[in-house]
Parts: sequence; C-alpha cells; structure tokens
Amino acid sequence: MRSLRTVVLSVFAAAAVAACGGASFPGTSQPTADPLAGLYIVNGGGGALDNVKALTDAFGKLHPTITWQGLADVGSDAGVNLVVSGETDLGYISRELKDAEKTKVEALPIGASGTAVAVAASNPVKSLSDWKDVGGTPGKIRILIREQGASTRSAFEAYFFDGKKPTYATNAVEVTNIDETVKAINSFKESIGMVTMNASTFSNATIAFATIDGIAASRDNLNSGKYQVRRPLYLVYNSDAVKVKPTIRAFIDFAKGPEGQKILAGL
Repeated sequence: MRSLRTVVLSVFAAAAVAACGGASFPGTSQPTADPLAGLYIVNGGGGALDNVKALTDAFGKLHPTITWQGLADVGSDAGVNLVVSGETDLGYISRELKDAEKTKVEALPIGASGTAVAVAASNPVKSLSDWKDVGGTPGKIRILIREQGASTRSAFEAYFFDGKKPTYATNAVEVTNIDETVKAINSFKESIGMVTMNASTFSNATIAFATIDGIAASRDNLNSGKYQVRRPLYLVYNSDAVKVKPTIRAFIDFAKGPEGQKILAGL
C-alpha cells in the first residue's frame, strides 16, 4: 500500500497538469509560423498562365499557408501596369518588355507561348501557309482577331505581316480573350481566328489548329522553337526592390532555382 505522502504528491501532480491545461513549459518547442504566409495577387497575360499556375501550385505545396489570388487573363499590358501601381504583387506577360516598361519592372523568363490559327474541328481547312490558301471569297470567311495590343495578335502580325502594316478584311471581328474567340469559332463554322496556344486550347476538341508553313501547331514544336509563331513568357515584378514583398522574392528565387526550372522544362 502506498504511503499517504505518495498519494498526496500524486494528487497534486495531477492537479498541476490540469491547471496548466496541457500548456508547454519553458524549453518545449512550438510550431513556427511560416513568415511567407498570406494572400498575394497575381495577374497578367493568358499566354503565360499555364506556366505561372504550375509554379504557384508547386510553391504552394511547400508553403501551404500562402493563398494566390487572381491568376486570370487580364492581358500583358495590364499585368505590367498593375505591378507598377501596386495593385498586383506579381505579374506575367507573353511578350517582350516595352522600352518604357524596362525601368519600372524586372522580367524573369519562364518559357514561350504561341499563336495558332484556329478553325472549328469540323472545318476541312486545316492547312494554311497564306490567307489566299484558305480559298473562297473574303465575304464568306469570318475573321476573328484579338484586340489591338494583345500579345496573341502581336505575335501573329510579326510573323504573317513581316514588319509591314497589318491589314485585315473589312468583316474582321475583334474579340478580347481566348474563351470568346473559341466560342465564336464554334458559333460560326466558317470563321477562322487567332488563339493563344495553352492547356485550354490544346485540349479543346471543338477547335483545330492550322499547320503553318508545313509545321504543325503542336506543343512539342512550340517548345522546341520549330513552330515560329511564338513569343516569350515572363514573370514581372517591381524594379524597386523595396516594393517586392518577401514572399514574392522567395517565389522568384524558387522559379529561378532547380525545382522551378525542372517544372518549366516539363511543360
């Protein structure tokens, strides 16, 4: 039988633990909060969206307390302007920086995107080297073009017009994003339009990409540079280092590093 002294000590020990509510004592380790935690806004041109999502997803697994907001196609121009104004923490573009932008933002290469000439999958016109090759009279073909300044359109014009002033048929219709273009192509089977080559359009069975100068508009040909209607992709961030948040700086370092580069190489 235990002594009264032993029983009393046992009771007091149990009471002390209950009073502390399981609290830690000095020297007990506690989980450390991730200093990168928080909500961050990321926006830019749709051509770079696949690459950016792949990077943010991977970085998010390393830092699950980070929330990425945005990740939308607002256009490359807006992507730069929103970074400069501070409304977006990180931007992405699918074109080269303009001279006026080079003093305002820094750019990190994250791959390449392309512009495809797309038709409805049921349309027999699948091979095209020049507009005349489409055949028919201009009035019978509905031409869909992206808005002025869109990177998708700029890459198209650089290749097809070769530095000359772009001219389009009078019945050409301007559209402002990828989804709108695809919808219009399927609504008007006689239409032909310029679209960004990304995961969404590559996997869309309702449209088909025309072969340009004998080169298929495939992901492999795009990544290798064989398909030449292409443009570079960049992350953009404020050139003033003070205005770049620590989490964004860490993400940029991740994208530059071996893990980030391996992800980009696999796209």
